Amino acid sequence: MSEQKNSIKNTIISIFVVIIIVLSYFLIDFNSILEYFKGDTKFISQDSSCDLRKESCKIVIQDETEFILSVDPKDIPLMQEIKFKIKSSKNNLENLTLNIYSTTMYMGEYFVDIKNLGDGFYEAVATLPACYVDNMKWNADIKIEKKSGNIGARFIFETRI
Repeated sequence: MSEQKNSIKNTIISIFVVIIIVLSYFLIDFNSILEYFKGDTKFISQDSSCDLRKESCKIVIQDETEFILSVDPKDIPLMQEIKFKIKSSKNNLENLTLNIYSTTMYMGEYFVDIKNLGDGFYEAVATLPACYVDNMKWNADIKIEKKSGNIGARFIFETRI
């Protein structure tokens, strides 16, 4: 009888542990936990006089890496493919990410893959969503993940309907 009780007890504990694991998977945002341990990213923002709709913008970040960002097409249309062309002073950057999000209102966050084209040229392709608000302000964050901490460049641009 005691073996049967132990068996039932072990089964109940096993089921309880499985339920906790499954609930944890769905209820815990593990990315935010990972970001918490990595720490905040220290961004350098572009000069406020630079307008990506007219020209390329340049930022030199903390480790002296230079980024020059241009967009094509220049009018930055909504619901159409946009190329984010990046020229860097470093030819072979790894762990490079581009995150695009609106600062005017929440329109989602877009994590865009950056393709290394060689010789310090990189490219990312994204489509921004349409919105009824004119003059939407956006950030395009280029982030480099390093063991010593994350650093990056923050480019700011606007879209119009």
